[in-house]
Amino acid sequence: MDQQPNGNKGTEGEPATASDRLVADMLGLFNKYERERAAARAAQGDTNPYDLEPYEEVHRLANQFEEARAADRTLEQFLDHLAEDFHFDDVRALRTATAAVQAAMGRIALAAREKGMSPDQIAAETGYTASRIAQFLREEKQRRRDTTQ
Repeated sequence: MDQQPNGNKGTEGEPATASDRLVADMLGLFNKYERERAAARAAQGDTNPYDLEPYEEVHRLANQFEEARAADRTLEQFLDHLAEDFHFDDVRALRTATAAVQAAMGRIALAAREKGMSPDQIAAETGYTASRIAQFLREEKQRRRDTTQ
């Protein structure tokens, strides 16, 4: 069967029209280019050669937890699934990452504050209370004063 303008395939799954073949060839070349570019970036030490969102999985996990917690009946299932999927090295990595973010929170909050965000806005975005954000800001300002002396 020949490919029709509606997207039907020709014989052996090949596009039948010249324009469909051109599109298929271009997509194939684009995919090859992306793979070669990512391989070259990885060879140069790029740890994110495909420009993926580096914390996407963390966001997904947090969102799934929030959704499960909101729908109380699914929380137990979520936690059981998490317990099956996580290994000790995963737990350690997340705990270490959490500690790193906690240690950097003063810097993060002050940078946001310097860009015009209020402590209340920073608190709303991060899940901390405004008073905890204010504490982070004070501590970071003191740290900076101590380092410049």
